[in-house]
Amino acid sequence: MTGALPQEFSELEYLVAEWAIEDGNERYAKRVNSTMEEIQAFYDAVFPYAEEAVAYVDEFDYAEPLPDDVANLRDLLYSLITVSLAVELWKQPRVKHSATTVLTRVG
Repeated sequence: MTGALPQEFSELEYLVAEWAIEDGNERYAKRVNSTMEEIQAFYDAVFPYAEEAVAYVDEFDYAEPLPDDVANLRDLLYSLITVSLAVELWKQPRVKHSATTVLTRVG
């Protein structure tokens, strides 16, 4: 039986159900609808693994579909990127004075 993440990152499996989000709009919505405590806890858990996780995912051919565990790891990294400015710069889930801004990808 395989885990939700590659064995080297199994300590982060408890985050997969909530934070391994493939869609960018959904990741943004997760960030802005989370508390800073939730965002900070996620960031603190994943950030120490980030460099190693990027190197691990980069070993795979992106022309082929990633194995599910690797795709989950990639999606955790995408969520880390999405929350990083909120943690490191803004100290809040939304950009100051952004009201109800939404993220829209065109094309």
